[in-house]
Amino acid sequence: MNANILKGLLGLLLFLVLVGPAGAEDFSNGGFSFSTGPAPAFVRERPVETAWPADAPGANDDQWRFWRFDRQVDRRPGQDISYVDYIYEPRSQGNLGDAGRFDIQFNPEYQKLVLHRVELYRNGSWQSRLKPGEITIARREQQFEQEISDGMATALILIEDVRIGDVVRISYSIIGSNPILAGQQSESTRLAYGHPILDLHLQVLYPPGTEVTFHRENGAPAPTVTQTAEATRVDVGASRVDRLLNDGDYPVWFEPYPLVQISPKRNWAEVVAWALPLYPDRRATRLPEDLERRIAQWKALATPTEKLQAALRAVQDEVRYFGVETGTSSHRPREPELVWRRRYGDCKDKAWLLVTILDRLGIPAVPALVDTGRGRSVHDYAPSASLFDHVIVRARINGATVFVDPTMRLQGGTPQQTDLSQYGYVLPVAAGQAVMEEVLPSGGVENGIDESADFSPDGEGLRFVVVTEYRGRNADAERVQLDQSRLEDRARSYREYYGKQYGAIESLEPLAVNDDRQANRITIREVYRLAAPWKVENGLSVLAVEAGMANWAANLPSRVERRGPLDFKPSGRYRNTVTVQAPEGWVARFEGDADRIDSGAFRFLRTQEFKDGKARLVTEMVVTSREVALDAVPAHVAALRKVRDLIRTRFVYRAPVSAEAAGREARLQNLLRNVMEER
Repeated sequence: MNANILKGLLGLLLFLVLVGPAGAEDFSNGGFSFSTGPAPAFVRERPVETAWPADAPGANDDQWRFWRFDRQVDRRPGQDISYVDYIYEPRSQGNLGDAGRFDIQFNPEYQKLVLHRVELYRNGSWQSRLKPGEITIARREQQFEQEISDGMATALILIEDVRIGDVVRISYSIIGSNPILAGQQSESTRLAYGHPILDLHLQVLYPPGTEVTFHRENGAPAPTVTQTAEATRVDVGASRVDRLLNDGDYPVWFEPYPLVQISPKRNWAEVVAWALPLYPDRRATRLPEDLERRIAQWKALATPTEKLQAALRAVQDEVRYFGVETGTSSHRPREPELVWRRRYGDCKDKAWLLVTILDRLGIPAVPALVDTGRGRSVHDYAPSASLFDHVIVRARINGATVFVDPTMRLQGGTPQQTDLSQYGYVLPVAAGQAVMEEVLPSGGVENGIDESADFSPDGEGLRFVVVTEYRGRNADAERVQLDQSRLEDRARSYREYYGKQYGAIESLEPLAVNDDRQANRITIREVYRLAAPWKVENGLSVLAVEAGMANWAANLPSRVERRGPLDFKPSGRYRNTVTVQAPEGWVARFEGDADRIDSGAFRFLRTQEFKDGKARLVTEMVVTSREVALDAVPAHVAALRKVRDLIRTRFVYRAPVSAEAAGREARLQNLLRNVMEER
């Protein structure tokens, strides 16, 4: 443990034991403890409105009104306290359940919870609802299903007798923060939410003389910085804020709300200096014998790319993802030899293991810190270690940079074909690193799905053969899905899907899967017999088909009236080819045609032709841009609507009652076709 972390732990322990809040009373429940008492001395109490102003946003809101969200943080040495004052009002019967319960998360390994108020405002006065003996505290591993154990505990507060129009107030403090960050955290607040709010406020106290920097988005006001002999105080807030709807479907980097991030002034080199001791050199460490033998085999591979691929696949596929991120393990990785022996680890564990292996193989590699919640926009934030929530690996192959993610499973293709550009900018943990690096899209990778569906006569029904090819990232996703399901279950789901479209269906051959992992292509072949696929309408036989790939790619966004850009679909080609051979003597009642729709984010092509008694329909959606700028959204949505009108096709035939009638029908069709061509 480095000196800064040890100093922080000792300071926190001294504060908890000797300084704690005056008048505090301790309680225990379920093996965890908390306290009650007054707000910390540094908190600046402010009066609460007694009535919602008639001219303020939300005066007539019939769901929620938020009166206050005030957060005051003291980051001075020996303090490390975060105080929250939260006041809200349920305005409908359906919201009373949510209003009457409140949960607070904290990590008992290094934090202490102190409750100050649980109150209701009714009939002109505040009434206490704080009943410490009825507060439940328990481990609630909310991320356990995502293979993460973070050690967090939750205090569940049930507030009795909450009615429509009551104003609920919860005030509490959490003392302490993760010592592994060693002061490298930043603070942030949004200045609008999905409900109207009267008062939003953030105050942060730093040691006197601290130089502060901040990052703002979407018109958020600049914080006010006040220097006194006791502290550097930073304040930012907003009042009478109308609700701001979140449209959803945003690119990962986009923040829809006004936001302010505050931090002591530092640079990315200082963040790297904080991270470097977490990943010490392990070249001299003996790894488990089976891994040492594998490394010796990998050394004999012909190229650095083959060596990187072998090591990457071993860490991705043989070391399962599971993070035990309690205490300082939230940011400190476990020893590579332990991770390999246990065969599990989280992102930083797997990254350090891979870096250690690559070093033995002569491939320069370092961990790289990622902010999955902000993507490329993290580049503009005030530098801080607390921004990052993921770790990948930056390797060098023949002088070129290759980014790989050891947490991804069953990837195909070469490491150079891995596209991690959604991560935006990352911070490599390398000596001398002073800037973030952009993760660029990988070149020469073909992503997409091709599906061919062939219908041919089989007695009174149709033989139906479907061949689907997944490429690139789509193959990666399909490979994981295949690995997690029984093939017979997959075959049944496919059969039921087509049965809903075409009626009675029978499998003629087992589902066949061919996985070319090196080329990163997966082919799935299905063969069925459709007993009665034709629908009779006005004496005509109709077979309706849908371009499934284009249908998926052309999904409309959840909201089309937007305030921000749209996250569309990953780039790639999604293609459907349908061929229909009708029974002998049937006459087509349709002609060939073609359609093309272009958008700034995609192009759509559809061609239909009829030749030698066989109909062929090709529908192709090529996504060229994952993101759609706000001003381009209306045209993009209009183009998607046109696509959706074209992805369903009806093949219409006349089934003749006799061979003579069939001949007459065919001659008539040829005559009409010749007339149309002459025109």
